[in-house]
Amino acid sequence: MATNIDTACEIYSQRFLKGLVRALPRLRVFSNSFTDEAKEVGEVIRVPLVSADTVAAWNATSNNFQRTAASLVDVKVDLNTRLIAGFGITSEQMVNFRPNWWEGKAERNAKAICDSMIAAFVALVTPANYGDTAADKLGVKLASFNRKAMGPIRSAAVAKKLVPEECALCLNPDFYSALLNDLDALIYGGREAIVGGVIPGLLGFANIVEVPQLTIPGFVCHPDAIAVATRKIALADTSVYKLVTEVTEPETGLTMTEVVYPHGPDGSLNHSVNAAYGASVGNSAALVRLVDA
Repeated sequence: MATNIDTACEIYSQRFLKGLVRALPRLRVFSNSFTDEAKEVGEVIRVPLVSADTVAAWNATSNNFQRTAASLVDVKVDLNTRLIAGFGITSEQMVNFRPNWWEGKAERNAKAICDSMIAAFVALVTPANYGDTAADKLGVKLASFNRKAMGPIRSAAVAKKLVPEECALCLNPDFYSALLNDLDALIYGGREAIVGGVIPGLLGFANIVEVPQLTIPGFVCHPDAIAVATRKIALADTSVYKLVTEVTEPETGLTMTEVVYPHGPDGSLNHSVNAAYGASVGNSAALVRLVDA
């Protein structure tokens, strides 16, 4: 059936948003600043790092309900990368419109963009950024990686003064699969582990997360270990485009810009989704790497 580009893009946007919702749980384990504020690539974003306040004994004179203003700790993140994924649109594709094709492209493009972001974020997890002493890493073996392996990981986190209940345990697919193979539905309790690659509140960790982009076995960290930011891309003049719209993931606020560009000389239409992001080391003491033993 024939359709117009506005209808096609509406179908694409809705499915792209669903793809974002599924792809983004891995990003929520880091300190993030995702808004629909427009910024230029190359600008600096300040991402707040959240940590607990000091606990002290009550003192009616010096330590009462009148508190000093919170000291905001943040890290500067360079908005230094712009990603784009898209495709040309032929006249035949508009005349012989197939919604499932547009939906499939949307889901795959959403995943591809998020995968590229996550790869850049976890690439920060190196000895240079987070230390290489005995306290900064723990050796693990894939052959024996199961529920019992969680005890030493938890102990290593505690030894580095992390709070496991506030930590994400991020694992590459081999180690995540090995752990999942040792669990059953009565333990992990829901479909998140298989469908979303995230097991919330299991074995003493806030989340256990599968991260396909990891080249090491994994890491355990507080949210403030890595700071990430995205912003809406600033377009000075949208009159040259047939369509410009923002797609915003509702839980995180991450916004990407959808653009349909008509190329004047040949009259072709071109559809793209693009995003601007950056990442930086946050609290370098808030992460323990898992390495091959």
